[in-house]
Amino acid sequence: MNKSLLRDKILGCFNGKNVGGTLGAPLEGKNGFFDIEYFIQPNIENNPMPNDDLDLQISSLNAVRRFGRNVNAEILAEYFNIFVNPSWAEYGFGKSNLRRGIPTPISGYHANAYKDSCGSFIRSEIWACLCPGHPDLAARYAYFDSSIDHADEGTYGEVFWAAMQSAAFVESDIKKLIDIGLSYIPKSSALYKGITLVINSYENGKTYEEARDTIFREVPGAFSYQHTKLKVIKLTEYKPASAGFDTPQNIAIAIMGLLYGEGDFGKSMLLAVNCGEDADCTAGSLAATLGIILGNSQLPEKWIKPINNVIITATLNTLDFTMTMNTPFFLPESTQELADEIIRCIPKMLPVDTYDITDSGLEVFPKDNLYCSDTEEVYYKGAFGNRAREYFNTTELISLPHYSIFKEFSLFKIQAIYENDFFFENGKETAVKLKIFDNGESKIQHWLTVRSYTVDGVEIKEKVTTAPLSNCNGEVTEKTFHILPNNVESDKFDVIFDISMEGHASMNLFKVSFFAK
Repeated sequence: MNKSLLRDKILGCFNGKNVGGTLGAPLEGKNGFFDIEYFIQPNIENNPMPNDDLDLQISSLNAVRRFGRNVNAEILAEYFNIFVNPSWAEYGFGKSNLRRGIPTPISGYHANAYKDSCGSFIRSEIWACLCPGHPDLAARYAYFDSSIDHADEGTYGEVFWAAMQSAAFVESDIKKLIDIGLSYIPKSSALYKGITLVINSYENGKTYEEARDTIFREVPGAFSYQHTKLKVIKLTEYKPASAGFDTPQNIAIAIMGLLYGEGDFGKSMLLAVNCGEDADCTAGSLAATLGIILGNSQLPEKWIKPINNVIITATLNTLDFTMTMNTPFFLPESTQELADEIIRCIPKMLPVDTYDITDSGLEVFPKDNLYCSDTEEVYYKGAFGNRAREYFNTTELISLPHYSIFKEFSLFKIQAIYENDFFFENGKETAVKLKIFDNGESKIQHWLTVRSYTVDGVEIKEKVTTAPLSNCNGEVTEKTFHILPNNVESDKFDVIFDISMEGHASMNLFKVSFFAK
């Protein structure tokens, strides 16, 4: 993919996002089936609807501009906390947890009634465009992003779209793209079920209306119930899900639009928008995907000319970042500016052997296998050969227990899994298990020494422990630390693990926090 093609597809992606979000905004949160045929907002010329779907991705791009491929959930969470204004629903739950000192990915799960809602999958495009043709990387960064304020179905949604949209840079068959996206999420998830139901409806010759009925019956959401008085609910034949459980239904609606729209940009959006619910999100995600597939040059003028590449933001904290002169914040006024900045950042994100800078500009070499291969057992378990991965892959991250945290160091990676959760009571023992993995960098066996430190009033039974770190395929070193708070007067305490490797000078500190009930 050369620079010209990349720019056309990235521009198509965000013009599609803008068009879909603007088209769907008036029906967002509406309960019923509708029949609009075009924009229904007045004064649409050069005036797209401001939309958190796009705004939040600008915050993430700014993190990438500074940190490149080193950007992780912790960094994205800091940017989210500083530069994202809304505190409603999942955003509010995530930000509240972060401000309490609860780290990702627990911040997206703990006490979050909206962990399965739509505020995460709407942020997938930035990762797809920064990792074009590399869905494995796009999905990994999408997980980091989602874990700030979502978990479970909400996170699966962003991972699904990021993988699918990244693959759309080199694959145009919609059914194959959906299959690629599905390969990155658990088959047991409600999202997988909802998308599969739509595929089956389409392939078995069911009408659009029949497919729509299947979605509302089999994977219900509750998005419109947040905005509609119960006495005027129109779709009374459908039983809603619990409040906040919205990702499976709304992504299924978007996939229905893609399949039944059969590549027609306008038709696809309208099929989704006319279902109501989270209409700006469903239309925005599917239109962005078609924008990548078709490229901006092939998008119908009828839809993109009124928007005219304009970006209008509303949910970014512009006051703080205009006053922070030592960290300039990139705020594009047009999709052309956004596309150009993303292209400049692509080399910051991709491995060096997957792109080249030539006389004619940037050229990206996509991955051969676009499907998720994280679960493939290529080498025999336990066999010598140092088959470790440098970082946790998407499958490993998605399968983490809810009350666990992780970190990647220069020579190993680590998970800390709470025995139950992160709460403590004086006089009651708790425990945390450390799982340490060789990351494949050193190529030799190691001995680890783990020293634990905490505050007065807390006893750790295992103050110092040593263990070998094997570099054989699939091996992991596990150590459990038993922690007894006896006289803790504060509402929080930390345990610091200092992990050293014999023969290496690197400093590896890992913090685990406990909170009073």
